[in-house]
Amino acid sequence: MIWVDREVKKIKQRELPLEWVDDMKTPSGRIHVGSLRGVVIHDLLYKVLLENGVKAKYTYVFDDQDPMDSIPSYLDFSKWEQYAGMQLYKIPSPEKGYASFAQFYAQEFITVFETINCHPDIIWGSQLYNSGKMNEVIKTILDATETIRKIYLKISKKPRPKNWHPFNVVCANCSKIGTTFVYRWDGKQVYYKCEAKMVAWAKGCGFEGKISPFNGNGKIPWKVEWPAKWKVIGVTVEWSGKDHMSSGGSFDIASAVAREVFDYEPPYASSYEWFTVGGRKMASSKGIGTSAKEVTQILPPEVMRFFIVRTPVHTHLDFDPYGGTILNLFDDFDRCLNAYFDKLEDKITEGKEAEVLSDFARIIELSEVRPAATKRMFLPRFRTVVNLIKTKTDILKFFEQQKGRPLTSEEKETLEERVVFAQVYLTDYASQEEKIQLSTTPVNQIRLTKPQQLFLTKLADKLAKLKSENREKIQQVVFAILKEHNLSAKDVFPGFYQVILDRSFGPKAADLIIEFGIKNVAKRLKEV
Repeated sequence: MIWVDREVKKIKQRELPLEWVDDMKTPSGRIHVGSLRGVVIHDLLYKVLLENGVKAKYTYVFDDQDPMDSIPSYLDFSKWEQYAGMQLYKIPSPEKGYASFAQFYAQEFITVFETINCHPDIIWGSQLYNSGKMNEVIKTILDATETIRKIYLKISKKPRPKNWHPFNVVCANCSKIGTTFVYRWDGKQVYYKCEAKMVAWAKGCGFEGKISPFNGNGKIPWKVEWPAKWKVIGVTVEWSGKDHMSSGGSFDIASAVAREVFDYEPPYASSYEWFTVGGRKMASSKGIGTSAKEVTQILPPEVMRFFIVRTPVHTHLDFDPYGGTILNLFDDFDRCLNAYFDKLEDKITEGKEAEVLSDFARIIELSEVRPAATKRMFLPRFRTVVNLIKTKTDILKFFEQQKGRPLTSEEKETLEERVVFAQVYLTDYASQEEKIQLSTTPVNQIRLTKPQQLFLTKLADKLAKLKSENREKIQQVVFAILKEHNLSAKDVFPGFYQVILDRSFGPKAADLIIEFGIKNVAKRLKEV
């Protein structure tokens, strides 16, 4: 049983009339691939709740009412500096056709997570405020300012000034929200000052005034706003990255506010580990890491979703397109897909191995993006596709020979998709070692010793007779030739690499033979 099935079993026992699953994100720039983990985790919880007969709803909130607190590195600082401190939904879009800065980046992310079969209902934070839906909780919060100050002190050990109020106003003079300090609440209006040096990322205008806090005239600070939205929306399930769930952190403060100020039970929650790219934690507004949109151009949607689904939530997830992640990921996907086919064919029985295969099959079921296959299909190995592109082999012919009969239309579609992504991999992410190609140096330019000639002649003959690309069998052939003719590997392998790669060294011979294809290597050896 994988993690989501265990969690849903516990949630179901609560027997609530509705489980409302929610996730949130501030669209402050290109949203990085790490944010997809939260989307998929909540999508899994929602879908498995429905599978188990629990009435459920899934929403995703874009906090477009938040201020621009840094300018993305890929934007012209001099052009966008004027908007620092303003609400994201009031800032113009970087491209035409979108209502705001926030909508542009949010829509890009929506398109991405919809391609991996996540379809939450979208809620815009600005609409919650502007429509008046937040008015009641705003009044409750301002009335309970002293209680909230005590919560901050007790949990985070950080005192708030005696005149601090948990609210930020939109300045009537400069329209900034990130620079205002509310120092009084009279039950109807808040009194504030737009401070020049309140934050490092925006400059206030110095204006001082008073205004009603309702109907979009300001917003609640994040740690208090979080439980306020739970209350307004009705959230009952929401997980977070481990930074928010640490002791004394955001979730602890939000939970205390929910209980003590709103009399609202915090959602069923747990933490999930970070999703990093090449070992680095990412930040949308700073342009650090790979954007979610970029990753959809590296991996097919099923494989991208699979990458997140198959990893336990408390396990760190690192995507390193340069470090072998892509090749290994396709192999893992195919392994789990074959387990799914075994399940369809009732080949999974009992025992420890059966449990593993059942989990593999379940992961594929939850990784579904397009309608799932109803019967076993031939899977062209991605590594082999990459190698065949390098050797300019007829790819369709190769896999039809491997299968022993023509590919079905569905199998051809899978192959064509993998060819596209293999070309992306080779162009942008393969190491120089991986980009090696079979040598075409004219035979009259190659000089070999007699032992090298003997070894390569025998190897060419033996390879031509092999019927499958089995690494162990290839190794057995190589070592049998060495032993039979009393040859030294140290003496003959430089000749092999010279013929194949135009260099005196390289990857292990068996791996190289598989990479370029047995027939191609045998042909090259015979030519020489």
